[in-house]
Parts: sequence; structure tokens; C-alpha cells
Amino acid sequence: MKRTMLVLMVFMATFSSVSAQFTAGSKVGLNRTKEYYGRKIMDEDIDFRTGLNAGIYGKYGLSDRFDVQAELLYSRQGYKSSVPLADLGGTAIVEGYKALSHYLNVPVLLKYYPFTRIYIEAGPQVGFCLGYTYSSGHKEYDEALKTLDTDYNTVDFSLAGGIGLYIGYGLSLNARYIHGFTKTVPHYPDGKNRTIQFSLAYDLWEL
Repeated sequence: MKRTMLVLMVFMATFSSVSAQFTAGSKVGLNRTKEYYGRKIMDEDIDFRTGLNAGIYGKYGLSDRFDVQAELLYSRQGYKSSVPLADLGGTAIVEGYKALSHYLNVPVLLKYYPFTRIYIEAGPQVGFCLGYTYSSGHKEYDEALKTLDTDYNTVDFSLAGGIGLYIGYGLSLNARYIHGFTKTVPHYPDGKNRTIQFSLAYDLWEL
């Protein structure tokens, strides 16, 4: 009986210790995104566009120096281009356009704290593309852009890395670079996502 009680007490103490290391929260911020083609002529005509990121996260403390954090983030991505689009006859229909993609991203990051309030992080990210559209800002051209083949890849594999600052009161600031390895549109020449992400995070509760 005494051994049973001792085992139960040790189990409860261990469970309490582990549970106290889990934190859940929400975050919101801005993206600067583009697609990289690896070809000088094309990349000179591709520029960054700004979008929103927002979502939730769960963080588990491994030790005083290390955490592992998983996130579920909605992310507006894409790029701006000055490359004209042409119809089958070679006539330009748009002198420059914008591409907009909607992603649900799931990064899993290892966080290291070299100092109490400063951390660095790195890890893989899987993104699920929810939609991919083009626009020109001109109504008559946008109708033509809707007819373009947008057979986008629905899954995007990336690596993410960044740095963050814990402000206090559950708030932290984060800057992150995300390097995509998957073609965004299969028949395009090597277009891959590049994202610079800034976020404000807030710890909602701890266990």
C-alpha cells in the first residue's frame, strides 16, 4: 500500500512538473513575400508584397534554455511583378500584375534562449495552399487573368529560422525568415516562396 501511494505521488508530481511547462497563445503580424525563380532576368521583375499572418501556437518547455513550439498560421503570400502577361496571340493583356496565395502553415520550431529574454529558433514548416489568384488592379484585365491556369501546388515544404524578444506580461516580438523548397505552380520555372515574417505573440494560458 505504501509503495502504491509513493508511486502515485511520484507520478502526480512528475505530471504536474511536465504540465506546468506547456503554454498556448495567439499571434498576429505582417509578411513580406515574393517568389524566387533563380533566373536573373525574371527575379529582377519580381518584387515583395505585404500580407497578413495570424494564428495560434503551443509551446512546450524542454529545459531552461530550450522550448519546442508548433504553430497553426494563416498567411497571405505572393508577389508583385512588372512582367507583362500575353494572350495566345502574343498581345500583352496586362503590363504588370500581382499574385496572391493563401496558406495555412504549420511550423515546428526548436527555440534556444542564450539570454533570459532573447531566443533564436529554427525548424521545418509545412504549408497548405488554400488558393492562388492573379490581379492587375484593372477590372477589364482581371477578367482575363481569371482564365489563366492556376494549377498550384497544394503543399509547400520550407525551413524557418528567426530571432525573438520576450517583452514581458506574456508578450513577445518575433522576426523570421522562411525559405521554401517546393514549386508554387508546377509548370512555372522554379518559382519558390520566400517570406520575411514579423509577429507579435501573446501567451494566453499555461498548464
